[in-house]
Formats: sequence, C-alpha cells, structure tokens
Amino acid sequence: MGQDILDQIHEKIDDLLVKIALLEEENKELQLKNATLATQHEEKDRQINTLYEEIASKDKRLQELYDKVLKAFET
Repeated sequence: MGQDILDQIHEKIDDLLVKIALLEEENKELQLKNATLATQHEEKDRQINTLYEEIASKDKRLQELYDKVLKAFET
C-alpha cells in the first residue's frame, strides 16, 4: 500500500517535471519572439523618426519659400 502511494507520487512528479520542461521551452520560444518584436519595434521607431525629420526639413523649406513669396509681394 505504501509503495503504491510512493509510486503515484513519483509518477506525478515525473509528469510535473515534463510539464516544467515543456513550459521552459515555450518560455524560451516566447522570449526569442519578444526579442525579435523588440528589434522590429526599434527599427520602426528609427524609420518613423527619419520620416519626422524629413517632414520637418520639408516644412522648413516650405516656410522659407512662403516667407520669400510674402516678402516679394510686400515690395
């Protein structure tokens, strides 16, 4: 009787160890996916910042042209 209980406990422990191993593997995969997404996010941020800089530069040039046109009409 006591041996049966010990065998059941060992079986449950073995099952839990298998589940832990599977969860650890899943966790590693998720960490890799997370790292990949973080890298992609950083790249998108850089692209967005570049676009904002381009827009700001074009806006500045448009403002300069507008000022020149306005000045030309004032004289």
